[in-house]
Amino acid sequence: MESRIPLPTDNIFKFYAFFGLLLIIFGIGSTLYVNQSTNSLVFDIAVEYETLKIDPVRSGSDETRFLILDRKLEIAKKNKTFFLICLSIIIGLGFLLVWYGFKKWHTEIQPLQDEIARLSLKKLQQEVDEHERKLKELKGS
Repeated sequence: MESRIPLPTDNIFKFYAFFGLLLIIFGIGSTLYVNQSTNSLVFDIAVEYETLKIDPVRSGSDETRFLILDRKLEIAKKNKTFFLICLSIIIGLGFLLVWYGFKKWHTEIQPLQDEIARLSLKKLQQEVDEHERKLKELKGS
């Protein structure tokens, strides 16, 4: 099965740049998802947690429920912090790959490709001129 998405495989630096861009997009999307899912969890338990928190005389089951909700909030905060740090590293790596890939591509590879294209055009122009000169000679004789 052939992929319909063309991948930049003609040079490694272009691949680095586009892979870095993919990491950035993934990282931003994942950051939004982590924030949304953590907020959703917090909002789901906030009312019950606050109700139990202001109750000075909690029963044993209410106290257990309060401690579990408190622990859930604590874990959610730690998880969010951990995930955001990991995603920040991924996004940073993405920016580094984009910068390195495009820099190398633009400063090393692209000038060579431009020179090759210029020389190919010059060669083709010479061949056309030679062909036209031969046609004129044939018509003139």
